Amino acid sequence: MECRRIICGNVNCYLLCRSGRGILLDAAGRGFEEKIRRECEKAGVKMELIFLTHGHIDHVYNAAALAAGWGAPIAMSGKDAGLIANQFSQPMLTQGLKGRALGFASRRLMERIKIPYFTPDILLSEGDSLREFGLDAHVLQLPGHTAGSIGLDVAGRLLFVGDAMMNLFRPEAPCLFADKSEAEKSVEKIRVLGRRTLYFGHGKPL
Repeated sequence: MECRRIICGNVNCYLLCRSGRGILLDAAGRGFEEKIRRECEKAGVKMELIFLTHGHIDHVYNAAALAAGWGAPIAMSGKDAGLIANQFSQPMLTQGLKGRALGFASRRLMERIKIPYFTPDILLSEGDSLREFGLDAHVLQLPGHTAGSIGLDVAGRLLFVGDAMMNLFRPEAPCLFADKSEAEKSVEKIRVLGRRTLYFGHGKPL
């Protein structure tokens, strides 16, 4: 399997390729649709799934357009489906100066821009497999940043955590969350999995 990081401003999307089949993890914010499309075209694969780690605008904005163009289903946790229509349907709490700054910027973005609406085709839960899409991977529930935050554990080697952890200056729990206690539990869940390469929604892989 090949993993390609697609940097979209301060947000990462990831293209997972295997045997001519492709899966996109997250769909970035407004203004990055064409970049994502170009990078996926370069890979020369058939795009079969858009996997969303959570429902915030900077990770889902382009999902509807990309799905329509590729004829690919969108998969995410049902617990975050309500965020597509209303980004404020879940609490958005912050911690520390960095958290307050991110929270302010995020709220401004969510107030000004409306996500092109979509209904997820596949609702994912803990342990769900992506084998039907050609990938030896299963879903991890990692709530806290949002109620429906999820990750993807690929072959016990690669772990895509979305915003359940961030690597802005160092790897740590998110400073913006719906539930701080759940966010801390998710970080511990990631830690006890053992050695993995971590792929973050924000920051370099580690």
